[in-house]
Amino acid sequence: MKLAANSIDESNVKLADLKGIEKGKGLYQQNCAACHGASGEGGVGPNLTDPYWVHGGGVKNVFKTIKYGVPQKGMISWKAQLSPSAIQEVASYIISIQGSNPANAKEPQGDKYEGED
Repeated sequence: MKLAANSIDESNVKLADLKGIEKGKGLYQQNCAACHGASGEGGVGPNLTDPYWVHGGGVKNVFKTIKYGVPQKGMISWKAQLSPSAIQEVASYIISIQGSNPANAKEPQGDKYEGED
């Protein structure tokens, strides 16, 4: 099971189950909220709750962005701090908050994502 969890990457990642999303929420609060806001509304980083994405939406693109980061924009790569399964959980949590319309949401950035998940 652990071997399978560590073989997750941006080409095969799927949305986590509800337990995984709940773990992802904790990881998000611990690692991501400082830049993306407690509710994903955005801050230094972009709003994660609207359908507009700077680096692509959907679980595969979000996973890839978390894993490799966007150094030129100040987002670090998390692959040294988070396991592939933890990155899956965080990405799944971020997908789960789509459309939540938090207060004080940052204006949309990027392109509207029309894909699945």
